[in-house]
Amino acid sequence: MGLIENALSPENREIRDRAASFAAEVVAPRAAEIEATDEFPRDVMEAAAEYDLLGILLPTEYGGVDSDFLSYCLAIEEVARESGAVAESIQGHTFAALPIARYGTDEQREAHLRGMAAGERIGAMLLTEPGAGSSPSQLETVAEARGQEYVISGEKSFGTNAGVADVHLVVARVRPAPDDSHGVSAFLVPGVEGAEGLSFERAAFMGMRGHVTGDTTFDEVSVPREALLGDVGQGFRIAMGTIDMARTGLGAIGTGIARAAFDRSVEYAGEREQGGRAVGNYQAVQVLVAEMDTRLDAARHLVFDSAAAIADGEGDTRASSKAKFAASDAAEFVTRNAVQVHGGKGYRKDLPLERYYRDAKILSIIGGTTEIQKTTVARSVLDL
Repeated sequence: MGLIENALSPENREIRDRAASFAAEVVAPRAAEIEATDEFPRDVMEAAAEYDLLGILLPTEYGGVDSDFLSYCLAIEEVARESGAVAESIQGHTFAALPIARYGTDEQREAHLRGMAAGERIGAMLLTEPGAGSSPSQLETVAEARGQEYVISGEKSFGTNAGVADVHLVVARVRPAPDDSHGVSAFLVPGVEGAEGLSFERAAFMGMRGHVTGDTTFDEVSVPREALLGDVGQGFRIAMGTIDMARTGLGAIGTGIARAAFDRSVEYAGEREQGGRAVGNYQAVQVLVAEMDTRLDAARHLVFDSAAAIADGEGDTRASSKAKFAASDAAEFVTRNAVQVHGGKGYRKDLPLERYYRDAKILSIIGGTTEIQKTTVARSVLDL
């Protein structure tokens, strides 16, 4: 990783090293417990704020660090090495907070960002719907203007931190719709306990245990007019304005998980003896290790190339899509073969290898499937 390391600024390195300390000192001792209980680790999120990891991209005037996106990806990769669930929880929180920083009024920023940077308020973005995905033309959640309020009704799915969040960024279609747009708009809605008519049913998943997501239902949830984020009709632009960042961030989570699995495999291959010599001396294992190393290294370069471009204001969807699907594929390949290198021991639950394997799988689905990413890249290359 010489090219990447040489390109890092002192600030990039400082934030990465701080994240590595957080991962080692806070996340690692809690990772097995989070996996076993499947409970949202709010205490770990609060600790992340103490290491200044929840406000990496937020303005300093609201308690943030105001660093660049490369710093964020370096940090989130370090966290993912110890827990994909914690990394994804931070990711969901970050991309709920960032639109508030970009589009919020002074009052909205003051009300939310300081607490979000401090870990006192958890954020979630709710865009996806059961029958519409993330398509703005098919969104069925409606925000009806009634006097000085908007009344929101509909259902959302797969929102990271939904249900445990203190503020939900909700995308809904305003009714009556303005003449010049579809009225897709964004609203800041309190947590379940603070909004009458808001309910949440958590989904159980094969991996990322401790990461909370599921179905959120809005049954005439009333919010004041001041809850509108940005202007009417800006909702999809607000929600999708961070899509390249979110996909690249998911790539960093993938490379973090893969690094953990790879490092354990290399260590095991040098220590485990079979037939009188370490298993790393056998060609079959060497081939696996070489492929794991190469795929991981290639994915990391794509992720950090995309992150650096975004940090420089030159990011694009083609680069982020390549980073996302390459890292997802690498994470699945490396974690699967890490189990293989460990043999029967790799299948046991007293090692984290099977957790890495299960956690990696979701990355090829969320944030746009691998198939969608490949289609996006191809259409860009072919200028379609």
